[in-house]
Amino acid sequence: MKLQGYRETFYTFSGKLSDICRQLAFAGIGLIWLFKKDNPGGLSIPRELFAPGALVVGGLVFDLLQYAFGSILWRSFYRRKEKEKVGEDVEIDHSDSWELPIWISFCLKTICIAIAYGYLLAFFIGNIEPR
Repeated sequence: MKLQGYRETFYTFSGKLSDICRQLAFAGIGLIWLFKKDNPGGLSIPRELFAPGALVVGGLVFDLLQYAFGSILWRSFYRRKEKEKVGEDVEIDHSDSWELPIWISFCLKTICIAIAYGYLLAFFIGNIEPR
């Protein structure tokens, strides 16, 4: 396989992982909401669900940052090349460090969601009542 094929395969898998993380984050918020307790002073959730809730929200923030960084960085890159009068069909390279903020956000998003679901699983296992 050519390098371009490997790159496209990476884009396929990372894009799918991003979609799954986002869906899991929203599902996690829904699961936490199911266990809220009505409180005369306001709504509250069990203390054990604060950490997974914060991690799910953190995952969504890193998801936003990943795409914000990508949009800003790639737009500035192609605009700079346009100003340098680089032709549309010219092969150009970029520094590996250029993608670092995007990659870090992607990794942190995935880690936040995975840890949040670990906490949720522990909560559910800890609250299963035997028949």
